[in-house]
Amino acid sequence: MLAYHKLVGEKRIERNEKQLQAVAQLQQLYNQVCEFHARPDDYRRTTYRFVDFAIKKEETITPPKGLYLHGGVGTGKTFLMDLFYAQAPSTWKKRRVHFNQFMLEVHERLHKLRQAGHRGDLLAEVTEGLYQQAWLLCFDEFQVTDVADAMVLKRLFSGLLEKGSVIISTSNRPPQDLYLNGLQRDLFLPFIDLLKERHHVHNIDSPTDYRLVHRAYGLATDTLFVHNRQKKKQAQPGEALATVASKLKDIRKNHYGDEDDEEDEARYAFNEALRNATKGQALVPMVIPVPQQGRRVYAPKVSLSTRTAMFTFHELCELPLGAADYIALSHTFPNIFLAEVPVMTLNDVNKLRRFITLVDCLYEARTQLVMLTDAPITELFDAAANSENGRDEVFAFGRTVSRLMEMQGADYRENHRASLSTHDGAALLGRALEGGQRGWAGAGPQQVFDFYDIDHKNRWETPMKLRAFLEDFSEVVLKRRDVVSDELVKQLLPTQLASSAKGLEAFMTEEEGRVVLERALREESLRGGGELKENNGL
Repeated sequence: MLAYHKLVGEKRIERNEKQLQAVAQLQQLYNQVCEFHARPDDYRRTTYRFVDFAIKKEETITPPKGLYLHGGVGTGKTFLMDLFYAQAPSTWKKRRVHFNQFMLEVHERLHKLRQAGHRGDLLAEVTEGLYQQAWLLCFDEFQVTDVADAMVLKRLFSGLLEKGSVIISTSNRPPQDLYLNGLQRDLFLPFIDLLKERHHVHNIDSPTDYRLVHRAYGLATDTLFVHNRQKKKQAQPGEALATVASKLKDIRKNHYGDEDDEEDEARYAFNEALRNATKGQALVPMVIPVPQQGRRVYAPKVSLSTRTAMFTFHELCELPLGAADYIALSHTFPNIFLAEVPVMTLNDVNKLRRFITLVDCLYEARTQLVMLTDAPITELFDAAANSENGRDEVFAFGRTVSRLMEMQGADYRENHRASLSTHDGAALLGRALEGGQRGWAGAGPQQVFDFYDIDHKNRWETPMKLRAFLEDFSEVVLKRRDVVSDELVKQLLPTQLASSAKGLEAFMTEEEGRVVLERALREESLRGGGELKENNGL
């Protein structure tokens, strides 16, 4: 409660009565947990023991009920749960996780146990492992869309609660609306009863979408580029387009005559944003491991130096991908560009659901999403012909719109920008090389090597990885990136430089390898990227 009022006093948030009611519930839960010493080992169900040939009932000590916060988009549910989590002492075994991620982990653990030949009650074993990891669980975006999740939730939660877990969840749906039109929903209903029994359910609905309020304080409109394939009306470019207005005017005049082609204007700006984000580096295909599934997802256009990836809507939302794939991509790439996003209807329900899941995963990972779309965000789902069967999609897309708008906001962009230096190869390499000609400072050779080994092959087995390293090295020492020749990459690929982290360290510290490499790049620069001399020492 004090933390919330402090933020109000500092004018970092606005006082809201609906939120205050939820804060009161969270404060009560906090006090109850503290009262029970925050140790689940002290929680005991009612037990019986024999004393003097009579059965004596022991004192009943049960964990406090959890809290299930639900309401519309942008009402502050996640913010309040995270505030509670931040105030919880570090001595509490706690975990905050997106519900999709948590359920993927449950299924991954079950899969590994089966592969290892375990027999018996595998779900009980998984439940025990999860409980030992954390007894205070904070789930963001509690939703059930998968029949496999629906079938295990009651036993999973029953086991966690029986052991003494305290659970806080946020959701856009009240408990009775979970898995509303799902397969075999009658088998899921006992879980809803359990949820209501072991949680206080609080509706935090508010007429204000605080994501849109915060967005209004500052826009970064270079994250959304809209073209119109159907109409050739007056273009409505965002603020970012103003910076290239003169270029666009020349392009239209030289290539398209006097036609005001809105689509080409938006596409040009989108490509310019991509070029800036990747430092002009050539984009290469990569395959990214998906840990929860033991497989890989294909990323057709990747900038290794800036951890930026570009996809089309077809590649991410029309192919059979799911939350595990999107989570893997969001954890790998802090910047994702998505092109050719169409207007969707209920005829595109599978594409729409994947798009909603994609945005959820990127938002949770605080990934920056830049889009080239056929319509403004609020018009990407055409629900004009909506029927009762599409109620779930209409509801879910409302959350997606809110999140996409927040992701365009200056606050979101500023928080994202603050972490970019850890995802920039040149910045990482610059810190690593501050130790002088010998030795490493900041990032060590293993961290540098792993940065370019994005697909976890344990070596720079392709020229693209080595080239990215050399371009970043050139940026650090020469302040330019365009001097790395194919011949230099070809000569260095078989060396220990590309073999492993130890090989990288040895090359850069033994026999003045760093000096030799810098000299080679300077010679490349002087020759304008020409052939490398045979006597350059490499």
